[in-house]
Amino acid sequence: MQPAPGYGKLLPNAPNLHPSDFEMWFFLFWAGALVVVIALPWAFMQYRKGNHMPALCLAGGLACSIQEPMWDHLGHLRWAEALPDAFSNFGLDVPVLIPPCYMLFFGLEVFFIFTMLNRGITRKDLALLFVACGITDAIMEHPGLLMGIYEYYGNGGPQPFDFGNKFPFYWSIVNSAGFMAGGVMCHYLWPKLKGKGWKELIIIAIPPVGMMVGYSFTAWPVFLAINANISVELQWILGGGGCVIGAIGFVYLVAELVCVEESDVEWTLWNLFKARFMLPAQRERFYESGGKTTKRQPKVVASTTTK
Repeated sequence: MQPAPGYGKLLPNAPNLHPSDFEMWFFLFWAGALVVVIALPWAFMQYRKGNHMPALCLAGGLACSIQEPMWDHLGHLRWAEALPDAFSNFGLDVPVLIPPCYMLFFGLEVFFIFTMLNRGITRKDLALLFVACGITDAIMEHPGLLMGIYEYYGNGGPQPFDFGNKFPFYWSIVNSAGFMAGGVMCHYLWPKLKGKGWKELIIIAIPPVGMMVGYSFTAWPVFLAINANISVELQWILGGGGCVIGAIGFVYLVAELVCVEESDVEWTLWNLFKARFMLPAQRERFYESGGKTTKRQPKVVASTTTK
């Protein structure tokens, strides 16, 4: 793909990416479509019951997807040309998998973080949550990279923290900060907006704004480095290192704003993943158990036999 007039030479020549129809459809559902299809009826039912946050967060994730072509330019990402397009901007065609992907990660992920902050989490919990979000992002992205749906291209060599697996792991840091910034902003704003009619719609703007805030803390050093005329080694040191430092500062600041001294749930990295994939009622029982998976005990029927 040749860059559109006025956009400079940020993109190299079209890559040799030719995923099969099966690979394209598989990654569409893997990247978010399947979860969103399941979540939409639940969010609609919650909205009718008066719980508007799930639907508003999903809508906010959808709104957030319009930022994709901007980050593709700055972060050096290019798509296979055979993918069906959802929209175009910045001279780039954005595939249809992006809107549901954003609804999952910058919608439902933001909502999950919002619910956790409302229950109260400690500094350790917050650090684990940041790591879990980053790992989730890496898991989601790897199939698309391996199947040739898209790729990250470098400026003279591999991007920072690409250890030969096609995925620059700084994206795990950057995206995790974006998810968390959205969740924190929802945590502060929702009590002021809830029940205020049309003002609740402000939540739809939070995922896009949260993404910008999280990226502003963590992504600017690496975006500057990979677009500069410097060696690959300096890109890794200045860009990747700056991204890590920004993430540490971001987590510290968020911890000062939202963390509590004690939590009623014993969080570990593993049960953070488990809680994400639970249905709402199951997750509530998980919270009440203090983070321990409990099995329903069979009812014991008292004997009525008398001697």
